[in-house]
Amino acid sequence: MGTGVRPNAAQVTAKRNPVAGRLADFGVGAKIYVSVLAIALAALAIGLVSVNRMSELNDGITQMKTRHVDALVQLSTLRGAAGDGASNMFGWAMGQDAASKTASREQLEEADEALAAALARYRELASDSPERLAAAQKVDEEFTFFRNLRNVALFREAPAAGFQMPPAAEVGAAWTRTQENLKAAILELQQVEDAESTEMAADAEETYRDARTQMIIFVAVALLLGLGLATFVCRVIVRQLGSVSTSLAAVAQGDLTVPAEVQVRDELGGMAVAVNTARDSLRDMVGQLTTSSHILGQSTQRLTSATERIGESAQQAAAQADAVSVAAGTVSTNVQTVAAGSDEMGVSIREIAESANEAARVASEAVGVAETTNATVSKLGDSSAEIGNVIKVITSIAEQTNLLALNATIEAARAGEMGKGFAVVASEVKDLAQETARATEDISRRVEAIQSDTTNAVAAIGEISQIIARINDYQLTIASAVEEQTATTGEMSRSVGDAAQGSTEIASTITGVASAAQSTTATLAEASGTANELAGISAELQRVIGRFRI
Repeated sequence: MGTGVRPNAAQVTAKRNPVAGRLADFGVGAKIYVSVLAIALAALAIGLVSVNRMSELNDGITQMKTRHVDALVQLSTLRGAAGDGASNMFGWAMGQDAASKTASREQLEEADEALAAALARYRELASDSPERLAAAQKVDEEFTFFRNLRNVALFREAPAAGFQMPPAAEVGAAWTRTQENLKAAILELQQVEDAESTEMAADAEETYRDARTQMIIFVAVALLLGLGLATFVCRVIVRQLGSVSTSLAAVAQGDLTVPAEVQVRDELGGMAVAVNTARDSLRDMVGQLTTSSHILGQSTQRLTSATERIGESAQQAAAQADAVSVAAGTVSTNVQTVAAGSDEMGVSIREIAESANEAARVASEAVGVAETTNATVSKLGDSSAEIGNVIKVITSIAEQTNLLALNATIEAARAGEMGKGFAVVASEVKDLAQETARATEDISRRVEAIQSDTTNAVAAIGEISQIIARINDYQLTIASAVEEQTATTGEMSRSVGDAAQGSTEIASTITGVASAAQSTTATLAEASGTANELAGISAELQRVIGRFRI
């Protein structure tokens, strides 16, 4: 028997007859088993009836053999013995000598004994038939009278007990009448036997006809029962399988709107329920895929637009980074020039220190040196002012780069998984922009210090010009001032060196920003290609899902 999941009554959707529906709800194995069992029981009934009727026929045949066939044999023996007796009696009458008469007499006695024995055996076989017994009794009476009359009349024997010998004048007539009566009695016995044999044969034929009729009826009933059960089972199975096949064929063609009708509560009905459940699950999945494909298409379009905007921003950032790199190179050159001037001023101040004792003699040279120094310091102030302007430009570019990096980070976050790589690049650009801002602030502070020191140097040189006339009187003051100037010049040289190093770092950083912008542009190109591939996949997914009807 099947053990599959069967539907409950609420899941059966087909209209059906209550009785037929109840039978149809049996399992497939049970229906087949019941059909085969019914046919087997019908075959068993046919077999039992056949055996019973065959037993009846066999009993009739056995009875016919016992009662009539054997009786006919005895009757034939009786008739033969009667004929032999008549022949032997004729032979005795025609005998010429005593020996032949004796032989004929002995044969006649044997024929009489054979007739008596056959008649006795016949009476035993006909013991259940009064008509046959009566006819046999009549033959026995006629034969006994005939034998007594013959023995007395021909053989001159004494009459047997109870035999009444007719008068001598009537012996001839009695002899003829006795022979005729014996023949008539034997003929009557033969007729009675034939009548009963015919009746028994008719009974046997009737029994055969009844058995044949019953066999035909049982076979017809068995065939009708088998065909009916087979038709019912086949109809139930084929209808349910046809419904499931129709639903599956519709699913194979992309139509998910055709359910399998649940007609029975057996394994096939469970299969129909399972098909409907799978069809409903497939419909839900196709619906979700349809929604997801539309969302994917819209997201791909937004990602493509964002990628294009980020690409444009990255290209602008790369162009601005190139401009900043050129400006940073110019600043570095100017700062190196200032550093060289600072070194020259330091050498001059050391010469002033060494020639302090000869200040008077070289006063005129000191005036010239002071003028030269004043011009150099003025140029340093102008260069510092230019550096300040360049720093403002760099600061503006760093702020703009930081803003672009922030925008790129936002767009990368919108792009989701595809924008992770671009988010990393945007973060690096942002860090570089912040580093640039910090470097420019440091340079700005140092340039302000240079400008302050330059102002002090101009003032000091002015004092030197005023003091030159009294140089002889203020050598000690000049020496002290020269020492202070030496320290200031050293500090200025260090500041200018730091400014030169900072400008070099700015140039290197801006170059890195430009490279990062170019890398960002390449990454965005790859992201754009990926977005286009996603758009193609989304379109293909929508085309495939469009084949299904839900």
